[in-house]
Amino acid sequence: MFKQLNQSNYYPWFIFGIALFLYLANLGGNSIYILDEAKNATCAAEMLERGDWVVPTFNQELRTDKPPLHYFFMMVSYSVFGVTPFAARFFSAIFGALTILISFLFVRRFHSEKAALWTSFILLSSIHLSIQFHLSVPDPYLIFFFTASVFSFYAAVKEKKLIYLLALYLSVGLGTLSKGPVAIGLPGLIFLLFLIFSKRLNWKELKQLHPFSGAVLVLLIALPWYILVHLKTNGQWTDGFFFKHNLGRFSSEMEGHGGIFLLTILFVLLGLFPFAVFIVQALKHAWKNRKSDFILLNLVAGLAIVIFFSISRTKLPNYTVPAYPYFAALLGVWLSQLSFKTAKPKASMITLLVVGLILVPALYIGITFDPALDHLRNQAFFFLPIPVGFILAYFLFTKNQLQKALRVAGISCMLAAMSFAFIVFPKIDQENPVAKSLHLVKGKEVRYYGKFNPSYSFYLQHELVEVEPNSFSEFFENYPDGVIISTKRRIEKVDLPANCEISFSARDILETPTTVLITKK
Repeated sequence: MFKQLNQSNYYPWFIFGIALFLYLANLGGNSIYILDEAKNATCAAEMLERGDWVVPTFNQELRTDKPPLHYFFMMVSYSVFGVTPFAARFFSAIFGALTILISFLFVRRFHSEKAALWTSFILLSSIHLSIQFHLSVPDPYLIFFFTASVFSFYAAVKEKKLIYLLALYLSVGLGTLSKGPVAIGLPGLIFLLFLIFSKRLNWKELKQLHPFSGAVLVLLIALPWYILVHLKTNGQWTDGFFFKHNLGRFSSEMEGHGGIFLLTILFVLLGLFPFAVFIVQALKHAWKNRKSDFILLNLVAGLAIVIFFSISRTKLPNYTVPAYPYFAALLGVWLSQLSFKTAKPKASMITLLVVGLILVPALYIGITFDPALDHLRNQAFFFLPIPVGFILAYFLFTKNQLQKALRVAGISCMLAAMSFAFIVFPKIDQENPVAKSLHLVKGKEVRYYGKFNPSYSFYLQHELVEVEPNSFSEFFENYPDGVIISTKRRIEKVDLPANCEISFSARDILETPTTVLITKK
């Protein structure tokens, strides 16, 4: 018993340590290049440089895309580590590890330690989560506070303790500062549905949740910044954020990110791979045991998020990530109650085997579709831990060792995530046009025409001023070593003056434009 107690106390530290190891892996080894990353990281750097904790800007122009919480944490990180890719992503990794930790602690407290261990293992095996927590974007912050708010709500309902109520409303308030009204509306919908289906929707239960006091606490946390940014920008930030980036994204397709409602289900299946192959069994088990409040909460939370974003006209893989802890909990409960000696999920294991066998060839062929990456197609072989692991897992399954098989499958995905972080993505990253051309623009007078890759702003760390084609000649007369950044599509519509030329051209990795640099002949 004493030995078991020691092990039990050790698990949270062990799980948190593994999560930190995975999410901090090569965190600063890749450049800030991806569009959203570059804009978020640059915005925080500009705010820090001005000493401005209210108005977010990119290239010194108002940025209305997101509230400020991730900017605040990046500013703190920049103050400690300097303005670097590692610093921009540091707190994303921290909040990622904390998400795994609270998921373990919650499932252990309200179900069982065995289910909690499986839940955390499932989340740690998710390559998508590993990638998400390696990015300087607001999603890791939202995921943590969203998860914390739902778990705290359940704990408050079950145990009626003030500490859980404080954690609930604190999480909702900070979540609202990380992504906006979705951190209030979607958890609120989950709370309401749980109370309805658990037959707790009555005044006595609501009164114990102190919703009015909670609303005041949420407003005290979130509202001051929203008021300040509204006043300082004459309402421009408020209009852009609430109408364009909230109502606009929900009601209409933006930036080409649309699709049928089934796309959100596909995102979840890919995101919880490899354990998503058992999601049907886990959901069936959850439905049969929905009278359990713990099961009901996770079932309601996971499905509510998926259905909500299925209705949204704009669909992105990161939108459904907050659902992962709840589906992982349902999978963890199912696995914890499964008799590994007698269970025969043959169809799921065959699916796993088939995916493993076709993965590397599919990646090898898929890379060739991007001409800029064709020469890197051999990088597909660094994902071999997955097929090797899945083949071994299927072999163990045939030997009636399902538990070992699942552990092997999960560990193989963790190894693949590490391989991606340390080997594959750094190779891909070296091919992006900013990394290739940064030495051509640093230390020079730089302008842009029409559009430029936001990564330049992060690395140049100064405002890029736009110049029109009729001023190109004058610019190069004044700055013979100067550079104008643009895109191929825009420059093709311009008659370049005789004294300048396109000296660099490269297609943006993971994006559609082709970046060009114009210099004096």
